[in-house]
Amino acid sequence: MKKLFTVVAAVVAGFTLIMSAGCARQVKEAGFLSDYSRLEPDEDGSLRYVDMKGLANYKEFIIEPVVVFLHGDPEGEGPDPGTKKELANYMHNAIVKAFTDRHFIEDRYQIVSQPGPGIARIRVAITDVDTSKPVLNVLPQTKLAGLGLGGASMEAELLDSQTGEQIGAVIQSQKGKRLSMAGVKKLGDAKAVMDEWARRFRRRLDEAHGY
Repeated sequence: MKKLFTVVAAVVAGFTLIMSAGCARQVKEAGFLSDYSRLEPDEDGSLRYVDMKGLANYKEFIIEPVVVFLHGDPEGEGPDPGTKKELANYMHNAIVKAFTDRHFIEDRYQIVSQPGPGIARIRVAITDVDTSKPVLNVLPQTKLAGLGLGGASMEAELLDSQTGEQIGAVIQSQKGKRLSMAGVKKLGDAKAVMDEWARRFRRRLDEAHGY
């Protein structure tokens, strides 16, 4: 019985260590943002800066094309060009959806194409992608341990469309969720993370406007 207890304890300890490792994501600067000096650590592990009072002055936004600005690209690493395009389009569409989702009031904000007063530019770069491992994500043991989870990293900022002043910026890296089935596809967890980022931006925007 004592041996059995020791084995069980070791398994539990190892499982806990794996769970913790699966959650940890280190944020790294990719050189995409116009200014990194105001970023501060947030409770979710990201680096973030938001001028909430300033953000309240903007209800119209230019969404610039999302770029895939991956660490390791000079060495030829990272997804192929087709996958990069797919990820960039997905992130862009996730932001658009966050502005028009049926769960929100649709006419609060406008997506525009020309700069002007009260208009901000949204710039986003996908800076890293971890593909999901579908085989591991269909097994309860490895799924709960986070061994098959994918994820993504990004840098994003909000700039005044006329002055270029930075209103907000974030560097964030995130894994998918263990209880989600998104990981049954190679890019599933990465896309789920992008959806969450876009919804989080919309919630912060609503908060700045007192909604």
